[in-house]
Amino acid sequence: MNWLSGMAGYKNPQKLRWSQTDLVRSWVIAAFILSITGLAYISMTMGYGTIVPQLFYFPILYTAYFYPARSIYVACSCGIAYSFVAAFFAAPELFIMVGIIIQVLLFVGIAAASGIVLKKREHGSPPFSGDDAEAVRAMIAAGESDHIEFKLRSLWSSDLLREEILSSESAEVRKYHTNASKFIIARSIAGFLNTDGGELIIGIKEDRINNTIQIAGIEEDYLKLHIEDRNPDGYRRMIVDSIIRKYLPEVFDTVSMFIHLSFPVLSGRTVCHVNILPAEKPVFVDINNEELFFIRVDASTRSITGKVLTHYILTRFTSP
Repeated sequence: MNWLSGMAGYKNPQKLRWSQTDLVRSWVIAAFILSITGLAYISMTMGYGTIVPQLFYFPILYTAYFYPARSIYVACSCGIAYSFVAAFFAAPELFIMVGIIIQVLLFVGIAAASGIVLKKREHGSPPFSGDDAEAVRAMIAAGESDHIEFKLRSLWSSDLLREEILSSESAEVRKYHTNASKFIIARSIAGFLNTDGGELIIGIKEDRINNTIQIAGIEEDYLKLHIEDRNPDGYRRMIVDSIIRKYLPEVFDTVSMFIHLSFPVLSGRTVCHVNILPAEKPVFVDINNEELFFIRVDASTRSITGKVLTHYILTRFTSP
């Protein structure tokens, strides 16, 4: 285990690894393209090639639905495959070659248009604006519940020493070391995604013994970021790239559809408000080659496995 892996700015080589779902979808897309290319070759050999180009729309739209940012690459791949096969039979007729080029541009246009539509959907107005401090203040006053959770910081474990980790009473620290605090934030987000959505507010200190709540802010977390990132934009990038992208890869490409971040200033302190909408499919926390599933129960986030997990997914995510 690399003891530096949780430090701000550290680049984990496994950070961008794909989930099993991503790999399966990639194989499906590749199978689509290869199958349609083969069908195009066979049909053009027999003299039937007018319908074949439209078949390439399937892998393009399939990719656009799950990975809007990658659909343009799939469109280009489809264009290259179709051009190669079609040009083999059409050359050197200029009129047909122009038609092939237009068809390839249409592939790219469909991918681009799909991306624009999804971008508009992703960037819809969040339920709370970034300066709506009173709404967040009301949530803090209401206290934690099945839809509201408080966290003090998201980077508190990033500079723990080995001795501190070994002697820690926290099960998360002993298991995930310097990544523990980021894992805890990812766990909370996943719990809301898999249940009914909710509000995660970072920068709130709770005293459960005296039953008091203090607005501490995220300024202490800022000190663990690079100097140029010690601001709301830098903190947002840290949440998205170091937590969501790393531990919740299944929602990273569509993160703006379900997760909205704002940074209201309360009592002179900046807090991070994460508004989370319920996901349309199960979301697992991917860490240390494990896939963990969390839900929100009352005012806590809990892991479920086995038959309980199966029943929950069938009940929560299966359309009637």
